[in-house]
Amino acid sequence: MICGLQASSDAGPIQQMHPLMCLSKYPVAFTAKLCTDHSRPKNPGPMKFSMVQLNEGSSFNGESGVFTCPRDGVYYFAVNASIYGRGHCAIYKNGEKVASLYHANSGDDRCTQVASMSSVLKLAKKDEVWIQVFGSRYDILATEDNDTVFTGFLLGFET
Repeated sequence: MICGLQASSDAGPIQQMHPLMCLSKYPVAFTAKLCTDHSRPKNPGPMKFSMVQLNEGSSFNGESGVFTCPRDGVYYFAVNASIYGRGHCAIYKNGEKVASLYHANSGDDRCTQVASMSSVLKLAKKDEVWIQVFGSRYDILATEDNDTVFTGFLLGFET
């Protein structure tokens, strides 16, 4: 059975089941913000999104910035990065870059702008996903007025 589809008891046609009914048994969702202490990250490794606003299923660790997959499935991840100047970051899965963004903001009317990226990934239990800066551009901000946010959630799974 695939979440969202369920065979009837008489082994007849497949019947539609609302996907949220299935996913509500296994909630996996998080939203976390970069705190001002970790603004403009320069260290290699995962960015630390320590202001965790939602962590259904407890699979995201804000101190390490790493999501650890609790079950096989298809997941959606997104980052919205506030950038003043130039910023270069990527979504990583088990140490491999799967999506990246580069944003340059220059000129006389320079201001903070938001760049976004997202990815849908098929994960196995214990796979890890995180956001990491790379290159030489680290102007990804977290201020009182500008948020950088990392979000992820389970889209579906096979049972």
